[in-house]
Amino acid sequence: MENHIIKSESEIQKDIIDYLKTTGSIVIRMNSGSLKYNVKLAPVGTPDLLAVLKTMLIWIEVKTETGKLRPAQVEMIKELRLRNQIVIVARSVDDVIKAISSHK
Repeated sequence: MENHIIKSESEIQKDIIDYLKTTGSIVIRMNSGSLKYNVKLAPVGTPDLLAVLKTMLIWIEVKTETGKLRPAQVEMIKELRLRNQIVIVARSVDDVIKAISSHK
C-alpha cells in the first residue's frame, strides 16, 4: 500500500508558486480582509493567488484535498467569473497545469 502524504494549504500554495515561476509567470499572493489600525487588504473572499501568464490571468484559490470554500469565497469566485475571469480551485499543482492547458 502506498503512503499518501497530505499537504497543508501553505505547502500546496508554495508548490503552485514554485511551478508558476518556472513558467515565467508573475505570481501575486493576495491577502484579504483587514488588519489592525484600519489597514485594508483585498476584499474578503479574494482568491489566494493571481497568476499573470504571458497570455492570460488566472485567479487561484488554494485548498487542501478536503478543504471547503467559505461563503465569501464562493461569492467572489462567482463575481470574478461573471466578469469573464478564469478562476480555479486548486488542490495541487496538477489542477493549475490542467487549467492552463485547457485555456490556451
